[in-house]
Amino acid sequence: MSVATDAKSKFRPRTGNVCVDVHALHKSATMFLFKFFRRLAAKQHYDFYSENNDAPNGEGPGSGNQRNFCRCPIRTFETEHLSSDAETLTHRIFHVRDPRDILVSEFFSLAWIHPTEGSRLNDRRQSLQNMTIDQYILEQSEKSRWPLEKKFKPLIERKLNPELETIVTYEEMVTDFPKWVEKVQPPFGIRFPKIAALKLAWHYRNEFNTASESMTHKRRITPGDHREKLKPSTIDHLNQRFEKVLTRFGYLR
Repeated sequence: MSVATDAKSKFRPRTGNVCVDVHALHKSATMFLFKFFRRLAAKQHYDFYSENNDAPNGEGPGSGNQRNFCRCPIRTFETEHLSSDAETLTHRIFHVRDPRDILVSEFFSLAWIHPTEGSRLNDRRQSLQNMTIDQYILEQSEKSRWPLEKKFKPLIERKLNPELETIVTYEEMVTDFPKWVEKVQPPFGIRFPKIAALKLAWHYRNEFNTASESMTHKRRITPGDHREKLKPSTIDHLNQRFEKVLTRFGYLR
């Protein structure tokens, strides 16, 4: 799957202020991205901003003495709502996952895993538990106000700047984490990137255990889970629905 170019040469040398924006949709390991990039930002003395925590000192990006910062996860591929100082060079990392696996993960999350509060959410969970996963996925495409293909649309239509933007995949993160690390760390201006990548890979060596499945927050993470969970007819439906996405990122084969 070749959706990104060589990370060693694609980013220009760091000059002035730097912003690193990490984009990923829900059910694409966004909580891991939050932990990983928070750690990487801290090592490089970047401010870190996320909807998962409070802004440093209650300030916004670039408002403190440290002008280098990272925002992660940004759970959309849209960029128009993001702002940064005119003197700040913005790098974007787009982290994508097979949409068929996203929907499978979404079903188990809503129906079984994530805690619910309130009668409406409990009723929703009960209704999902009375459905098959195939029923949920087929109905979801018809009833969703913001279907998954629309969430991918800004990235599908985007003309990437290879010097400032890169695409990485959930699948490579899970199956070849050191290689994924090499692709995401260049915008942070790390002095010895190979050594840093090895250290990060070792630190998170147990993060992607794909040996078993359980109804926990992190269930099976093996790429291609939809092939085991869905009927062939449902997969055919999704292949047509997500044809542009699957073709663009090398998932349709």
